[in-house]
Amino acid sequence: MKRQHYAWLFLLPNLIIFTIFVVTPALSSFYYALTDYDMIRFSGKFVGLANFQYLFGGTSDFGRVLLRTFTYSAMVVPIAFFTSLFLAVVTSSDLIKGRAFLRALFYWPWLLSPSIIGVSWKWFLDYDAGLINILLLKNGASPIPWLLDRRLAFLSVVLVTVWNVAGYFMVMFNSALTAIPTEVYEAAALDGANRWVRFWKIIFPLLKPTAILVLVLSTIMSMRSFEIIYVFTAGGPGTATTVLAQKIYYTAFLERKLGMASAMSVILFAILITLSLMQIKILEEET
Repeated sequence: MKRQHYAWLFLLPNLIIFTIFVVTPALSSFYYALTDYDMIRFSGKFVGLANFQYLFGGTSDFGRVLLRTFTYSAMVVPIAFFTSLFLAVVTSSDLIKGRAFLRALFYWPWLLSPSIIGVSWKWFLDYDAGLINILLLKNGASPIPWLLDRRLAFLSVVLVTVWNVAGYFMVMFNSALTAIPTEVYEAAALDGANRWVRFWKIIFPLLKPTAILVLVLSTIMSMRSFEIIYVFTAGGPGTATTVLAQKIYYTAFLERKLGMASAMSVILFAILITLSLMQIKILEEET
């Protein structure tokens, strides 16, 4: 048997599992999106594009959830991008001591379970017993309704998400910065450019491939965010932090409307593909 056959033999178990639990459900969602499949009756009939017509009709709140998801992503992506880039620059600088410790510290939130993150921050920001409000009260300030006010709850979800993913993207930028030859830094210094000009005019253009990857991955992550928000706010107060992934979950498993949920999943898939291709095209044109 040839060596490449051995390679496929070792890959086969993973390919089978991937096909059963990822590829098959993904493809089946395209079919269920065209039916009114009910998870209580375990049956449904073909309805064509009726689910999509309902979602974009006036009686559905899908449009508001979709807009909220775009807003959430539009806030998370740039904040996470520049935060991770800043952390990478700081932890790659020769002027900073303990760079290895700082990298581990900033990367640590990415290693935590989303459930642990949601529960921990829910406790930190609780109005009555939250650590932050207790500290505010001890210093004579009034407690802040972090998770009771719609705007503050939404902002809290954004910032907690950034806190979770920034270290992951920082490592990507760290690798890209390390790969830049030292001659580039030395030549920029000899030209008399200050650190700001050196970074944005010389170093940052060399980071474009990594920047594209970070933007695409952060967009995908933000558009399909679920676990942290579900545990942290459960979509509340009201529906202030309910994003598309949660709406799909509620529709499929609480309302038992698998056909409608599948239609939402297809729309989310189309949005992610479109946004990713747009980001890649725009950034490649600038390089």
